[in-house]
Amino acid sequence: MNEIMTKIFEYYNFKKIWDQNDREFWVKDDNRIVSYFILNYIDCTLIPDDEAAIRKELDKLEDEYIDERNKTVGIKYLVSHVFDNEQEISQIDKNTSAIFLVRFSELNKLKKYRNLIYAIEESPNYFKRYILPYTETQVEGLNKTLSDYKSKNIVEVLSDLADVERDYYSLMNGTNENSVYELVIRLFSKVPFLQYEFKATSADVSLEKLVKDELKGDLETFNQAIMENITDIDYWIGLDNSTLSEEEVNVLLNKLLDEVE
Repeated sequence: MNEIMTKIFEYYNFKKIWDQNDREFWVKDDNRIVSYFILNYIDCTLIPDDEAAIRKELDKLEDEYIDERNKTVGIKYLVSHVFDNEQEISQIDKNTSAIFLVRFSELNKLKKYRNLIYAIEESPNYFKRYILPYTETQVEGLNKTLSDYKSKNIVEVLSDLADVERDYYSLMNGTNENSVYELVIRLFSKVPFLQYEFKATSADVSLEKLVKDELKGDLETFNQAIMENITDIDYWIGLDNSTLSEEEVNVLLNKLLDEVE
């Protein structure tokens, strides 16, 4: 997961200025924009399947951000000594967000700890938080896809993966959990600056033409009749190419009338 996050951050011109014990501090490499991120990698595959144990692990970043027992070993103190000037140091608190990259052995545990994750994300202390759970299966699948498309940057690949309509509906129906697609959607929702790249379309193509391109056969004939505002019932009946007999049509009509009554 570290490799994927590094590619994303570097694509958006962030630079890593500090890392220690699975924590990284990234700074936007742009004098016009002040944006800092802590990446907090947590491996929950080795932690007992217990809410208190998971909570303790998620709370460590906040506990160690400013170590009340010895502030010279707190994360904020250590990071502040990497900056070149006092102005950058003064902006740490109000411009820092943290992304918790939480590795689970299986994502069905996510439902069990959903309320705990919400509670961590909503904490007002020190920095804004985003929790991104994942499994190694998802990471391996995404890394393989990235290696297959080396000619594209990571945001292009992520956008292409997110654009697969079939996978979207599968995710909504709960039939592709622990998939690469699920991880991609989480990346877009939990990395605040990661932007989906919409497919380019020609400005010369009107909405009317796009609709007409989709209309084929009988649909195109019916659409033309609507556009011409034809109200003659015999004309509309003549457009119907079905093989129903008059008797079958009457049966259907009577059935509909009975349902209305």
